[in-house]
Amino acid sequence: MVPSDIETYLKELQAALAGADPALVQDALFDAEEHLQAELAAGRVFAEIVDDYGTPAEVAAAYLGTATVQGTGTVSAGGSGGDSVAPVAPGLSADAPPPAVVAAPGAGAAGPVPPPPVYPSVWRQIFGVVYDPRVWTSLLYMIISLATGIFYFTVVVTMISTSFGTSILIIGLPLLLLTLGFVRGMALFEGRLVEFLLGTRMPRRPRADLPRPFFQRLWFWLRDGRTWASMVYLVLMLPIGIVYFTFAVTGLALGIGLIALPFVQLIFGHTWIDYGINGVHEWLLPAWGMPFVVIAGFLVLLGWLHAFRWIGRGHAAYAKAMLVRLAR
Repeated sequence: MVPSDIETYLKELQAALAGADPALVQDALFDAEEHLQAELAAGRVFAEIVDDYGTPAEVAAAYLGTATVQGTGTVSAGGSGGDSVAPVAPGLSADAPPPAVVAAPGAGAAGPVPPPPVYPSVWRQIFGVVYDPRVWTSLLYMIISLATGIFYFTVVVTMISTSFGTSILIIGLPLLLLTLGFVRGMALFEGRLVEFLLGTRMPRRPRADLPRPFFQRLWFWLRDGRTWASMVYLVLMLPIGIVYFTFAVTGLALGIGLIALPFVQLIFGHTWIDYGINGVHEWLLPAWGMPFVVIAGFLVLLGWLHAFRWIGRGHAAYAKAMLVRLAR
């Protein structure tokens, strides 16, 4: 049965995408909502719009990668006969295809089955963290999160306090609208940063915001839960960024410092000099202890790299929980 209105269409599309990545589902809903609203505003009949754009099942199949691409800009979905053609939405084209599957011998009508999982060895799990690019991008995110956290906190707190402080004046409401727009824009930017550095799928486009009167747009943004969740996330990035930056710098300094300590002594003749009240004291490592200090430094650094990877994964999940909202 073809949906009769936008809300029903979006509900069926969300149900068809159940179990998919929430960020992908949100992009699919935003794409569909914007397209349907624009076509209705142009005076078209809703049934004709759905026939051109695709049913919820067909659009969901396209976003999930189960449709066959036919040329540039269209996707033929195989949900109901394969005759309708749905436009490729912005959130779809940037997605990688799903993992390849192979058919098991004698599977027949049962369809393809995924290959058996391959688990890395224990040594690879322990030492493979050194050449895992996601570890280093997570470290980079932790370091720059201090700067982004300061920027987010300053902009949000300053603009919110100013807009509410001037709410009795004419300029107050336009400033509040500008503040909410900044919040939504910074949340989208943060999501792109999280996806690029932490490797988790995040929203790639804002919600459709068709031209509307000033107060309707203000009310639309005020009642949208994404606005407030994004605002809380951006404000909390300041303390989170301080913790991340401190943890990252401390771990790197401790691990690299222990590794470099014996070499510093070999070059300068001492590890460090203590200028105390009782005179000058040179600190030296015994020759037999130098290899153990290097090993200890490498183990400390290895443990911190694992921590960087876990923190990156944890923050990616936290960012997705705060910045992705499917409730309408």
